[in-house]
Amino acid sequence: MSVTPTSLQRIPFRLAASLGAGVGALLAMLAMLGAFRAADLRIHDLRYALRGPQPASSRIALVEVDDPTVAAFGGKWPLPRENYAVLMDALDGAGARAVGFDLLFLGENTEDAAGDALLTRLTQGNERVVHAINFLPGDVALGGGGSVQSTDRAELIRHGRPVTHQRLATARQAALPFDDLLANAGALGHVAVAIDPDGVIRRIPQFVRYGEWAYPSLALRLVECAARTDSTLPQFELAERGILSHWHGRVRHVPTDDEGTTSIAFAGDRASFANRTSLIQVLQWYRDRDTLALARAFRGKLVLVGVTAVEQVATDIGATPYAAAAPLVYIHANAVNAALQGRFITHVESWRLAPVLMLLGLLLGLAFARLSILRGAAVALGTMVLIGAGDFAAFAGGDLDVPASAALLAPLLVWLTVEGVWRTVAERRAREHARELQVARTIQQQMLPSAPPRTEVLDVAGLNEPAEAIGGDY
Repeated sequence: MSVTPTSLQRIPFRLAASLGAGVGALLAMLAMLGAFRAADLRIHDLRYALRGPQPASSRIALVEVDDPTVAAFGGKWPLPRENYAVLMDALDGAGARAVGFDLLFLGENTEDAAGDALLTRLTQGNERVVHAINFLPGDVALGGGGSVQSTDRAELIRHGRPVTHQRLATARQAALPFDDLLANAGALGHVAVAIDPDGVIRRIPQFVRYGEWAYPSLALRLVECAARTDSTLPQFELAERGILSHWHGRVRHVPTDDEGTTSIAFAGDRASFANRTSLIQVLQWYRDRDTLALARAFRGKLVLVGVTAVEQVATDIGATPYAAAAPLVYIHANAVNAALQGRFITHVESWRLAPVLMLLGLLLGLAFARLSILRGAAVALGTMVLIGAGDFAAFAGGDLDVPASAALLAPLLVWLTVEGVWRTVAERRAREHARELQVARTIQQQMLPSAPPRTEVLDVAGLNEPAEAIGGDY
């Protein structure tokens, strides 16, 4: 017994497969053109919301220039720099592994020359202290500001690394510490971040090219300085083929995107960092010579010093996947945590998904060709759930950032396309069937007598009433 195609599928398999693959190709093209960029960024943040915050490494300690600290100095901002010199001495005595200042000491303070001199003297020769520089935009939307110095200087170049063919963010101008501090700094790290089109900070350039040299981020440099005396920490190298991480005997490529930035593997907001201490508290411990409290808080730690005061508007803030307005020190702290844990999110380029989307569309088209409208809808919904679950698992477990918008749309759009074509085909078949029945009805009616026979003996009458358009008997 032969089986007609209509008993297996509602539309031909070849047509359904072509429709599905075509929808996949269209979605891939739109993704490569950036049509789903905003949606993909929202999905990126949604993954963090579903995962929730995680505790950061206990080896990170934050010293916050918070509102109580600024208030203790009578609301004066910026604080006298001698306080940061005292902080450096306190942290050094407490046994901190490395100290990074997420602060820009721009320009000499003529009203506090002694504070500048003290800060410079304690910085000199101390390779465990990383001072901040900032870069202004070049090829990427680098955040920041401050006094601008646009020339390459020998004091800066000695902290740079040669650039060859690496894909790096590029800056036009630099904001540098005051001259004596720059000349005596043992290590420098930039505090630039990348700002996405929706204003959210999700990425950081691990290295920024300025002139013919590349400069590491504050987070990367802080970990490198700590690794000099701790072999359990990773080291980083700017190599010919990009940024390499050396850790536990393994060499790993640090992923960067087309703008030379790396997505931050966020642990969370401020609550993820348990070791937070107010600057005024550290200064009080130092004055009280409470070495036990200092050692308990900072021994063996990577210390990041930054501003969190908001009442005096002293804080640089930015939006993150976890907060609409977060002090930048928490963003850099997340970058330090990611570097410590060797976690770098790999972004999958949209063009790599094109074959996957086309294959997915083809398979869905074949499935929808056989399924009823309700079963097809259930399969489309189930496929979307599976894609979402797989995307979240890849992100949470494998640090993979896959642009999922196109893949999530594919089941629904393929289903709608196949159903639309089936409905069109069904309506055409119905019209053709109706025409055929009308022709058959006309033929059948023409075969019936036009009038009953007449006799003098009998009255003859007849009635033909088919159940449908035509009757099955004659």
